[in-house]
Amino acid sequence: SRLLATPPRQHFPLDPPPPTMKLSSAIILAAALSAADAFSPASMKAAGRAGSTSLSMSGSSAEVDRRAFASAAGLAAVGAVVANPAPAFALGFDTNYKPKYEDLKQIYGLGVTLDNLAAKVGDQDQWGAALDGLRLFNKDPGFYPGYARNYVSKSVKNNADGDARVGYVRQACNQIGSIEELLEGRQGLQGGEAAKEAVSRVRNAQRLIGKFLAESGVEDEKVAAYISAHP
Repeated sequence: SRLLATPPRQHFPLDPPPPTMKLSSAIILAAALSAADAFSPASMKAAGRAGSTSLSMSGSSAEVDRRAFASAAGLAAVGAVVANPAPAFALGFDTNYKPKYEDLKQIYGLGVTLDNLAAKVGDQDQWGAALDGLRLFNKDPGFYPGYARNYVSKSVKNNADGDARVGYVRQACNQIGSIEELLEGRQGLQGGEAAKEAVSRVRNAQRLIGKFLAESGVEDEKVAAYISAHP
C-alpha cells in the first residue's frame, strides 16, 4: 500500500506557539521591560529568612509592582542607571569588606530617578500617574531601608538598623511615601500649594539619599556627582 505524506502542521489561533517562539518572545519582553525595573518596591521577605545570603527581589507580584510603579511614576529611564535590580552582595559582617558601588546602586538609582517623580508631582496634570506609582511604592515602604541596613551590616557588626545612614534612607522613603496623601488632598493643601510641597519633599528625599551616599565609603564618579548635586 502507498504511504500518504504527512501534511505540514498548521498553527491555529488556539495552538500553543512553538518553544522557539516562546523563548524569543520572552527575550524581547525582558529587554523591553528592563528599562522600567529600578526605583520600584520589591519584596524583602526572603532577606529576613534564616540562612538567607542575599537580598531577594524575586516573585511575580513584586516584579509586576516594580514595572508598574516605574511606568506610572515616569521612571523608565532608571533602567539605564540600574540595569539589573538584583543586589549583588551577600549579607553579614565582614572585617575585610570594602565599600563598592554595586552594593548600593539601588539606592543611588532611587535618588537619580526622583528627578522624574519631582516633575510629575509638580505638574497637576500628571498627578494621576504619580499617585498610581506612589501607591505601589507604599505597598512595601521598608524595601529601601532594608537594603540600606544590609549594606551597612557589611561593616557594622551590631545594630546596623540603628545606624544613621539607614535612618537617612528611612526618612527619604517616608518623605516619598507621604506625597500620596498630600496629592489626595488629605493634608490640608490643594492645587499649586500641594504641588510645591510635593516637589520640596522629593528634593529633601534626594538630599537624604545624598547623605547616605556621602557616608557610604564608596568612591565612584557617579556617586560623587550625585552628592555634589544634592548638598
